[in-house]
Amino acid sequence: MTSEFSHAKFFTSFGTIAYVDPATGALRHGPGGQVPDNLVLLLPPDPASRYCRVRYTADVAKPSEDFGFGRLGLKPLLDKNSTAAPLELIRLERGLFCLKLGNAFLSAYPGGDFGLAETCSNWELYLTSEDLGPDRFPAADYRSQSYASRDIQQYIVHPAVRVQTGVKPRKARLLAFGYPAWSHGRVYYDLSKHLYENGYILDILNWRQNHAQHFDALQSYYDCFITALDGVSVLVDTYKVPYERIIAVSHHEFDIRMLIEKKGIEVFEKFSNYAVVSDYVYCASLMAGVSRVPMVASLGVDYETFYSPIAERLDAVGYASSMATTTYGVEWKRGVLAQSAATAAGLPFKVAGSTAKQTSFHDMPEFYRSVGAIVTSSISESGPLPVLEGAAAGRLVIGTPVGHFPQKANQGGGIIAPIQADKFVSFTTATLTFYKENPSAYVEKCQSIQEAARNFDWKFSIQDWVDLIERRRL
Repeated sequence: MTSEFSHAKFFTSFGTIAYVDPATGALRHGPGGQVPDNLVLLLPPDPASRYCRVRYTADVAKPSEDFGFGRLGLKPLLDKNSTAAPLELIRLERGLFCLKLGNAFLSAYPGGDFGLAETCSNWELYLTSEDLGPDRFPAADYRSQSYASRDIQQYIVHPAVRVQTGVKPRKARLLAFGYPAWSHGRVYYDLSKHLYENGYILDILNWRQNHAQHFDALQSYYDCFITALDGVSVLVDTYKVPYERIIAVSHHEFDIRMLIEKKGIEVFEKFSNYAVVSDYVYCASLMAGVSRVPMVASLGVDYETFYSPIAERLDAVGYASSMATTTYGVEWKRGVLAQSAATAAGLPFKVAGSTAKQTSFHDMPEFYRSVGAIVTSSISESGPLPVLEGAAAGRLVIGTPVGHFPQKANQGGGIIAPIQADKFVSFTTATLTFYKENPSAYVEKCQSIQEAARNFDWKFSIQDWVDLIERRRL
């Protein structure tokens, strides 16, 4: 092998490091610092090549040895024969990759052994100390029978594991402090995928858990933190993160008010950067007296993930938010209004969980396929995802003129309903009834909504987030 190949340590999804057992010559994995650090992947210099051998250094006094692989049943065997098969490296998403030997995937068993598996799932996921961005390896479309795609998407790279790899992306290393489920989870997941393709690493740290034991290491590794305004106080007070290292993002007008009450209005001037997720919240921030003008970091939708064939008729109404949420004495979700309209139109009403009893955001595409319309009834929102996702799924989208929905509806992404409760119910009932009784008009409307939703894809909004990161105060 030539020096053109770059050397990369590789880590399992458990955070363990791959090594060769000096006594047996077997490929194994174990905790870093407790097992020999004697094995690297040899990454090819040619982006068109995806095949890697491994290099074993038993002793500094001895020359290193390069190996390919053979197999004995479901067990991979190191083979230093120059004709031995290399491993095929397949880049997945967010820095995760898998390794194939022929038609089988290299699998890291929990006990420390390696095996081979027919399907790529959690045990077949790896991370490396080298950046595997798009300039090094093209991403693979892994939505096929050999990949447990939902398991791959659902796997969260723990920031402490990323720190162990020491990987240095082309651009910044970002840590999102937030909730990895429900709508925030969807946003952070999509951002982590798309920002990785733009040269960044974005991982998420669950703000409902205690991370004191490894937070110093996280602060040293990540360049800055991204959090909704709800997370600012914990980052600053509990983990002692300076305001100047925080990119604060408002997801709702209420979180602006809450942060002002906790930290004072002057706190917004201290952030590394400050953004809101829609023009609606931009105005709310200024009207709340925040003098720092926020950037607008728009939300998008993964169009291909949510795309679905158009239903032939309207036979059920979906609701993809909490039925009721009261803040400062105001009940602002008003799901009962959407339910009343569906009932009056003679249609079943389906709810996709709630904040207390959540449906995984990875399961939401199936939810949209099970209904013919999506209705939102809030009196305040910022960048509601259901209107984007429902539109991408080709469903009839009806909602109140709040958040980014007026813009999306104006672009063809849905129908705006009146904000007043009684007028909302009567209008939505009439609209649902019309499309229920006129299948051809329903199909035509859904087709136009879905076509408009192509322009809501993340590829049209990710630059807002790149600008937010690049324009932060250093």
